[in-house]
Amino acid sequence: MIKVGIDSISYYVPSLYVDIEELATARDIPSEKLVKGLGLKKMATPDYDEDSASIAANSLYRLIKENNIDPRKVGRVYLGTESGVDASKPTSSYVVEILEDIFAEEFGKRCFKNCDIVDLTFACAGAVDALQNCCDWVRNGKNRQAIVIASDIAKYELNSTGEYTQGAGSVSMLICENPSIISFNGSWGVSTKGIGDFFKPRRLFKKSNILMEAARLLGKEVSS
Repeated sequence: MIKVGIDSISYYVPSLYVDIEELATARDIPSEKLVKGLGLKKMATPDYDEDSASIAANSLYRLIKENNIDPRKVGRVYLGTESGVDASKPTSSYVVEILEDIFAEEFGKRCFKNCDIVDLTFACAGAVDALQNCCDWVRNGKNRQAIVIASDIAKYELNSTGEYTQGAGSVSMLICENPSIISFNGSWGVSTKGIGDFFKPRRLFKKSNILMEAARLLGKEVSS
């Protein structure tokens, strides 16, 4: 049986962060609880020009460059995220578009044009579903290559019990035959139940209302 799994991994974490010990002091929480109990040291936060798409693009770029991957040979780019930037097309389409522009000179225009791109959203399990799906796809072909990306920006209310667990980052993985890191035998265990978990409602709002509210909070006057 052909072995299929993860051959290489690259990641990207925003350079901005909050020191967990400083956060613990500000929130009057024993730092040992967060540092030693949960193993937290820093809480990454995206810069003003970063989102789940750009973060994913950074980790994918590193994966390709560090492992000399030819994008034209990649058949799938599947992204697991619950921080999508578009309610219509997949965030992975933005990721691929960014990389096509960057690699146009090296690999030609639209080097991902024959690549299937999909987002999978299921709280923390989206990228796991993407991994299982891509492993099965590679296993059912010959010399196939797929890339799985996990990219998210986790946010919680200030002073909430989840505040210190939030962060941002992305991981990209090359899935292929005879992997150098780990292989999977293709036997997946599945169990599903609809229960109350995190809830992220889609909201409709005007940008002008956001700007006006931001100005009000900053004590600034803005003409409508």
